[in-house]
Amino acid sequence: MTKTTFKNAPFSVQCNEDDESQGMSQHQIHLPFFEQSKTLRCVKAYLDEGIKEPKYYRPLIQSIESLNEGDAVYLSINSYGGYLDGAVALINAMRSTDAEVHVCIDGMAASAASMIALAAPSISVSPYANMMIHSATFGSFGKQSDVISHAQFVDSRVKKLMSEVYMDFLSEEEFAEVLMGREIWLNAEEIIERLDNRSVLQEKRYKKMQAEAKKAERVSKSKSKIKTEDYIPSEEES
Repeated sequence: MTKTTFKNAPFSVQCNEDDESQGMSQHQIHLPFFEQSKTLRCVKAYLDEGIKEPKYYRPLIQSIESLNEGDAVYLSINSYGGYLDGAVALINAMRSTDAEVHVCIDGMAASAASMIALAAPSISVSPYANMMIHSATFGSFGKQSDVISHAQFVDSRVKKLMSEVYMDFLSEEEFAEVLMGREIWLNAEEIIERLDNRSVLQEKRYKKMQAEAKKAERVSKSKSKIKTEDYIPSEEES
């Protein structure tokens, strides 16, 4: 699918008929001007059922991938969760697009649905929103060694994803408890409070990273300057 940023209309110049016959330089009555239009796209989807397998979202993801800067994605969430792989597919689509992405929690955002919501760069919360957070539920069968290997793999994968999505939204103690089996239920006010706290913590972390980067740059320049000053040309070079 070809990506196009804007669909621009042809430039148009308005003038009266006398101008056309006598020339634009003579007897010009109105100032010529041009108009340029652009077409923006908005993809809207309602996640108001169980989160399904990734292939179920293939057309939606393809549409999101075709968007460009200036376009928009709007997702409404009212779901009790479902397949983790489906949630991961949607999260990847949100993070890779150049479009603006906004998620609104209109009702329940439980389990995998909460991960989709919290992974979005922009979130709004309706007055009747709720959220439930817990660890993954899965099953495995086969040889003992295969079951153990699969369980270890899923555990590692889920922990990594959850630690990224719930960072600063859950405390370290809460996150550890969730991994041990606790369910956390939140109403709209509690969700908003935690989102506000997360924004503050993220801003502090960003400023700290900026300060560390500037400090590292100054140290690098200082070392480079010292090496230049320590260099003494040989007799042949002089």
